[in-house]
Amino acid sequence: MEERSRCIITGTNASKLPLTFSENTDTFRKIMTQLRNAIGTVFLAGVDEFYTDCSYGFSLWGAETVLSLMKDNDIRLYVVYPYENQPADYAENWRDRFYKIHELCSDVIPMFLEYDELEDTRTFSKESPEALIKKAADFMLDDCGRLIFVGDPTGDYIYEQAVKRNYDIITLASQGGSPAADEGVWGGAPL
Repeated sequence: MEERSRCIITGTNASKLPLTFSENTDTFRKIMTQLRNAIGTVFLAGVDEFYTDCSYGFSLWGAETVLSLMKDNDIRLYVVYPYENQPADYAENWRDRFYKIHELCSDVIPMFLEYDELEDTRTFSKESPEALIKKAADFMLDDCGRLIFVGDPTGDYIYEQAVKRNYDIITLASQGGSPAADEGVWGGAPL
């Protein structure tokens, strides 16, 4: 069987974005166009599987973008679900989007369930949400070889590990610690 090429999509958490950052701005629409183009670029390079943890922000927006492309392309989206109450603090519309992605994606991989092969049972992990987030990140990092990161990667665990592992990385909208606030100011890899 031919090995598939896989890519993580993640980025700045929405809680760290400037209050003026909104889905209703030209800046957001330009970033999303760049994200869609980046996904198309890696798809044309042979990537057909995308992984995300659906965290609040660019991971979730990236998942929605892949879902929109799945309609016309042979690609898959895998949601690596770190802990059961992940969307508890999301605004209601974000929670709805989170669960809609889970419903439509190719598969959901829950990190909070532990499987006992001998007993053929599943139990909830006793690990902290922080430990499960890292476990989800490591799972994606071990299974992929590319990364699309939106925003400022400074201090981001997945980004730093991808650099150490010599991933092919596309960084979008990185400007001074947050996605570019001014129209036309874009950092990262050209598309």
